[in-house]
Amino acid sequence: MSSADASRVARRPVVISAAILNAVLVVMALVWLTSVASYTFRPTLQDIASHLMRGERYDSAALDRIVTRVRTDAEGLCDPKLRRNVLLIQLRLLSNAFEAGDAAAMDTRLPNVTDAARQLIGCSPSESIGWLALYWAETRTLGFGPNAISYLTQSYAFAPHEMWVQLFRAPLALRAYNFLPEKLRQQTLNDFVDIVGARQLPTAVVIYQGTPAATRAVLLDKMCSQPEEVRQVFRRYAQDRGLVISHPCFPVSASQRS
Repeated sequence: MSSADASRVARRPVVISAAILNAVLVVMALVWLTSVASYTFRPTLQDIASHLMRGERYDSAALDRIVTRVRTDAEGLCDPKLRRNVLLIQLRLLSNAFEAGDAAAMDTRLPNVTDAARQLIGCSPSESIGWLALYWAETRTLGFGPNAISYLTQSYAFAPHEMWVQLFRAPLALRAYNFLPEKLRQQTLNDFVDIVGARQLPTAVVIYQGTPAATRAVLLDKMCSQPEEVRQVFRRYAQDRGLVISHPCFPVSASQRS
């Protein structure tokens, strides 16, 4: 990457669409619910998971009360499970602010995410989601640069193929694909391939839609080895979102041409 390119990228925040956030946070919430099933506020978490599964949004005021309680439980403890729960709640609160377009709330929530991520990593340095949260916060506040690359590298080092992390990481990393070192580029493509391989095709299409045009072509290249029926379903979901796919591995049938 040239110094001019690096300078431009450093000022460019990595963004993630609300649709992608909705999809991946459903998965994250279910993992979160399972991991804290023994806590005294379990009914509240069950309600939240139920709302998520119906496609509803979290109530930020309720989440603020929960995160305060969890944070109190975690005070002074090196408990990765508790620390992870605090981070996941803070990420949900940040995404609520993002979806609402509330810039002031985002400015308030971002430091909370950073603080929760650093506390989790300080207690358990191998927590991939903690490094990924730092990557997101860094790119949102300071833009893309060496620190962001370092955080993303650590996330991949500790969870290269962990699906619930990949669902959150892929859209963030692929937004910066053209500016990543070669190894990270390959790892971001592996995320996408794993998501397609797990047949999370609606989410894969949303991730595809959120990437730059040049990166979309690379993602389609990676799908050439997929069975034809998988590519057909992917194309159908893409068409439902108003996307036209033109690629040698996605030939147009006679019925589609007519």
